[in-house]
Amino acid sequence: MKKILIILLFIFIYACDYTPIYSTGSAKFKLNDIEVTGDKKINKIILKKISRLKENSSNLIYDLKINSSLEINPVSKDEKGNTKILEMSISADINILKNNITIQNKRISENFSYENNENKFQLNQYEKDIQKKLVERIIDNLILSLGTLE
Repeated sequence: MKKILIILLFIFIYACDYTPIYSTGSAKFKLNDIEVTGDKKINKIILKKISRLKENSSNLIYDLKINSSLEINPVSKDEKGNTKILEMSISADINILKNNITIQNKRISENFSYENNENKFQLNQYEKDIQKKLVERIIDNLILSLGTLE
């Protein structure tokens, strides 16, 4: 039964012409210059995720200026005053330019709440995973916005 399900899933994905959102051939635009400021860890993830869009061969060329920020705030505490739930918030102020003229300013924010962990190593690893997922959501939103510009 599992083999049949896997085969049907494979055929369905293959038949519907699935292409990843970050593939270079699917984008109708090209990124030329990407300038990032703000949180260095977030900027590193952003540049890694959108670097493929610099290799595209489209005539529609945009430049980006991105200012990113990361905040981790306590949401709730227990009776002893220890932080119980945290909220991570990543925001990116994005300035989209075409021929050195600003055509759109956009602020994209993503939040995620999670429980505190006494093991700080595990908490740090979990926070890194959350950061990557939130930045991926921001990049997805940015790519969608760039795809609708003309």
